[in-house]
Amino acid sequence: MRLQGKVWLLLVLAASAGAYWWQSGSAEQPVAEGVFAPSLRQTSVDGLPPVPVSGKMDAKQLKALFDYYLATQGERTLPEIRQEIEKQLAARLSGAALLDAQDFFRRYLAYLHDLGQAGKAIRTVSSDLVSQMGQRLQLLSQIRARHFTAQELTLLFAESDAMDQLILQRMAIHQRQDLSEAEKRRQLDTLEQSLQPELRAARQQMTQHIALADAERNLRQRGGTPEQLQDLRAGMVGVEAAQRLAAVDAEAVAWQAKLQQWKQEREQLAKDEALSGPQRLQALQVLEQKLFSENERKRLLAYQ
Repeated sequence: MRLQGKVWLLLVLAASAGAYWWQSGSAEQPVAEGVFAPSLRQTSVDGLPPVPVSGKMDAKQLKALFDYYLATQGERTLPEIRQEIEKQLAARLSGAALLDAQDFFRRYLAYLHDLGQAGKAIRTVSSDLVSQMGQRLQLLSQIRARHFTAQELTLLFAESDAMDQLILQRMAIHQRQDLSEAEKRRQLDTLEQSLQPELRAARQQMTQHIALADAERNLRQRGGTPEQLQDLRAGMVGVEAAQRLAAVDAEAVAWQAKLQQWKQEREQLAKDEALSGPQRLQALQVLEQKLFSENERKRLLAYQ
């Protein structure tokens, strides 16, 4: 992928980021019965109560709910995700509040569609990376303005827009040839300190999972024990989050064990010359039913 394509991809990902700040484990996770998708196991929509206190949900809460389920594309189909989101809205809202939320959902999907189309059609008019990113941010702003009110834009994107401008300014400083490394560091520090406290805290939160992943990788390379890994996680993200990550790890290990057993027994069935085609197919179905739940069996398609 060319550099300008990467820049646009970063903007698309930033625009449709998930609603919860951290989720770990590989894609190969078993799904518990009653959980919409494997990746949602032991997670919830960050900061969203089960029932709206005021009987309404603002644009930020709605976006969090939408992103939470839209992030499961690849595990579930888009029609399934839309149906689940509509079900969640109907369970939380009623009357005019429900109608407003449904309208906002339609506009949000249209916004994501336009965002994807823009990513395919965009043309680079400058070789300067900072200029490229500035152009894409301007286009992103124009797309958003087509789908959201001024109040919604402020609530949804004011914080991320400030972050985007910070990145743009940091890139501009790094590119300056007339500054020494010491002067660049000084200007970057000044830029960081100019952020409002809540934005500075949000920036730290955005990079926390990257720091944790790096720390985990270093620990494993040094031969760290599971107990040391748990202590590391607890120190960086808290005991509760560390426990959730440990549970996800355990589920991933259990899934891999079942998957390995399935592959081995499937290979044995394929070599069994005493079985006819229909008999082999029936034996494979029995094997899958023995090892996997109904939801887990849907994921086997990726391994066949």
